Amino acid sequence: MAAAIMERRIVLALSIAIALTRFLAVAQSLCDWDEALFALGVRDYEVAEHHPHPPGYPLFIAAAKLVAVTGLDEFRSLQVIVVLGAMFIFPALYWLAREIGFDFTTAVGGAAVYAFLSNVWVYGGTGFSDVPATAIVFVGCALLLRGRTDVRAYIAGAVVLGIAAGFRPANLFVGAVPALMATWMQFRAKSYRAIAAAMFLGLAVVAGSYLGAALASRSIADYIWIVRDQSTYVREIDSWRNPGRGSLYDAAKTFMLRPFGQKDVLNALALAAAMSVIAALVRRRMQPLLTFAIFTPLAVTTWLNLDINTPGRYAIGYLPMHALLAADGFLLFGRKAQIALCSAVVLVFIAWTWPALEMQRETDAPAVAAMKWVRDNAPASTPVYVHAGYGPQASYVLAGRPVHFFENVEEIPPEHGHSWLVDWRLREGGHTFIRPRKTLWKVLRQRSFEASVTPASTLLRFGGGWHELEGTPSRSYRWMNKEGVVLLPSIRGAGIVTLRIYLQVDSLPPPIIVDVLWNGAPIDRITSSVAEVERSWTLQSREGAANELRLVTNKTVVPATRGNSRDTRALGLRLDRLSWTPVH
Repeated sequence: MAAAIMERRIVLALSIAIALTRFLAVAQSLCDWDEALFALGVRDYEVAEHHPHPPGYPLFIAAAKLVAVTGLDEFRSLQVIVVLGAMFIFPALYWLAREIGFDFTTAVGGAAVYAFLSNVWVYGGTGFSDVPATAIVFVGCALLLRGRTDVRAYIAGAVVLGIAAGFRPANLFVGAVPALMATWMQFRAKSYRAIAAAMFLGLAVVAGSYLGAALASRSIADYIWIVRDQSTYVREIDSWRNPGRGSLYDAAKTFMLRPFGQKDVLNALALAAAMSVIAALVRRRMQPLLTFAIFTPLAVTTWLNLDINTPGRYAIGYLPMHALLAADGFLLFGRKAQIALCSAVVLVFIAWTWPALEMQRETDAPAVAAMKWVRDNAPASTPVYVHAGYGPQASYVLAGRPVHFFENVEEIPPEHGHSWLVDWRLREGGHTFIRPRKTLWKVLRQRSFEASVTPASTLLRFGGGWHELEGTPSRSYRWMNKEGVVLLPSIRGAGIVTLRIYLQVDSLPPPIIVDVLWNGAPIDRITSSVAEVERSWTLQSREGAANELRLVTNKTVVPATRGNSRDTRALGLRLDRLSWTPVH
C-alpha cells in the first residue's frame, strides 16, 4: 500500500514537472504550410478550400474554435489545445504502459523518454494536431485495454478513440489492436450489449465528426471530391508509388530510426528496443510484443504513404513504441542501469533540444516575420507579391490585403509600381529574415527558414539564355548558355551594377572571354584564366524603360560529355551575384 502511494506521488510530481517544461516550447509564431491551414480553418472552416487540409481534422478545429471565443487569435487558440495535449502526454503514456503490463519503473522511464524526444517537445508548442491527438489516443488505448475486463472502461475507450480519430484519423491505426483485444474479451464474456454500445458510440463520434466537417464545408459533394483529390495526391506524390520518393530502405531509415537529427541517441534507443523485442520472444513476455503490435500499424503506414520530408512530425504517433521498448531493453542491464540510462537519455535530449526551443519561442518564423514587416510598414492598399510556397501563411497574416502569388518572378508584371515582393530567396536591397539551420532545422520540416522582403521595383528579370535558379535560399545561382540577357529596372540617374561570375577554367582551355553590353553598347571585355571574377560598373539608367545587361561568352561545355554527369545543358558561365543599386 505504501509503495502504491509512493508511486502515485512520483507520477504526479513528474507529470507536473514535465507539464511545466511544455511552456518552453510555445512558439512565437506559426511556421509551416499545414500549420497556417489549421489557423485558417479556425478562422473560416472550409475543407474544400484546404482550410484546413482534408479530411478536415474536425474535433481539433472545433476545440480551437471554442478557445477562440475568448478572444485569442486563431493560431494561439490552436496552441492552447496543443499545449494542453503536450502537458498530458507523460501521464497518458504512463497509464497506457501500465495497462500494457509494464512495471512502474519501465512505464515511468519510457514515458519520460518519449516526452523529452525533441520532436515531441518542439511540436508540443506549435499549432499542429499531432501531439494532442496522440495524448488522446493514449487514453483511449489505455481504457480499451482496461476494457478487456471492465465494461465501462471498454465503452469509454471506444468513445475516446473516436474523439482521437476526430482529431487525427491516423489514430485508428494505433487504437485498432486494443479495440480488437477488448472486443474479443467482451465477446468471450458474452457482453453483447457492451460490444454493440461501444461500436455504436465509437462509430457515431467518428462519423459525426467527419459528417460535420462535410456539412460545415461548401457542400458534401465538394467535401467528398477534395478528400478524394487529397488521397490521390498522397498516393501519387507522397507514397512509395512515387518513383522520385527514393527507396523503401532509405525511407525506413528515416521514418523508423532517425526521424529527426539526434542520430546517435535515436540509434541507441532503437538498439535497446530491438533487444527488448528479442528478449520478449525468448522469454515469452507479452508486454513488449503488445507494444510492438499497437504502434507498428501506424509506423508501417507512415513509412509507405507519407511525405518523407516530414518524418519528425509524423513519427510522433509511433515513437512511443521506441521509448517504451528502449526503457524495457535497458532493464536487461539491471534496475539501477535502467533508471540511469533513461535519465541520461532525457538529459541528452534536454541539452540537445534547448537551442531549438529558444529559437522557436523567441523568434518569428522567417516567412511570417517578412509578412508581418509588410503588414506593419506598408499601406493596406499596397500590392504584395508572395511566393506561392508561402501561400497559406500569407493568407493568414496578410488577410484583407491585395496579395498575389507567383512561382517565378517572371510572372510579376513589370508595371508593379509601389509594391513589395516576399520570397524564400534572400534578395539584395531589402530586408532578410533568417533562422540558422541548426537544431530546429533538424527537428522541423526543412523549409521556411529564410525569407526576404524587397521592393518589387528592384526586381531583376532574366530573359533568354538563362537556366532555372539553383542552390539554396542563402546561396542561389543561375547558369547561362553562350549568351544571356538580364533586364534591370529603370532608376533615376546612374546606378552601380555589381557582377560576380564563375568561369569553367577547369573544364575549358583558358582564357575565357566574356563580353558585357549595357543597353546594346559594349562596356567591358573580361578575359580571365581564374574561375571567380567580380566586377562593378557605374552606368547611366534609361528613363521609363528597363535596362538591358547582356553577357556573351566565347566557350561553353556540356557536362554530360565529360565524366559521369547527366546534365545535357550547354553551360557558359555561372552567375553567383548580380545587384543594381542607385548612386547616392
